[in-house]
Amino acid sequence: MGSRVNVVELWRYPVKSFRGERLASLRFDVGGPEHDRQYMLVDTTPERLGKPLTAIQVPALLSHAAAVSDGSVVITTAQGTRIRPEDADFERRLNELVGRPLTIREDRSGGNHDATDVLVINAASVRALSEEYGVPLGTGRFRPSIILDGPNAVPYAENAWPGKRFRAGEVELEAVELNTLCATTTYEPRTLAHDPAFLKFVFKRYRGKFGLFCKVIGPGIVREGDLWTLGS
Repeated sequence: MGSRVNVVELWRYPVKSFRGERLASLRFDVGGPEHDRQYMLVDTTPERLGKPLTAIQVPALLSHAAAVSDGSVVITTAQGTRIRPEDADFERRLNELVGRPLTIREDRSGGNHDATDVLVINAASVRALSEEYGVPLGTGRFRPSIILDGPNAVPYAENAWPGKRFRAGEVELEAVELNTLCATTTYEPRTLAHDPAFLKFVFKRYRGKFGLFCKVIGPGIVREGDLWTLGS
């Protein structure tokens, strides 16, 4: 990508598998974006005791949203109710919301992430994949941290980036590996419309790879509009 490729959107997901929030600026530390995946749901049913509970097991989790207000995570349910982890009856209400026994685990170190700290999505690749698949695809189904776009954005340019370092705003990132899509991407997050054929298509054409996992090398602030450039 050339010098006119920018960070056009920044996202974080304070509760894993819930919808996230878009921010005009976001701090990235070693371990990922501030407050990202700060909380994870943990199953307490006998057959899955202690295992993470994600949208793979309960797709309806994608219908709820999480944001951070004054340093505290706020969950907005699909019905519009707002609850916070510090509320006295929070876990009871969360159990009722999800419809199964669970608890919630906080981890500010990045331990609730998947492969690595940051997922970067190239909007030009999303447009190309939409055309190939024949269905408009929103970037939200991939749950990115950073979305790139611009006049010089080249579809699938990121496939050649693993092993390289990049700068965005104050932050230095190392491209680690391409992202392997999971079953969550077969759901449109706002409508929960399910399209299993999508994941089969990406595996057949691209071995399931789409998007780029990065780790934070140098922390700092990224702002929408910042250039995305090859680092030293």
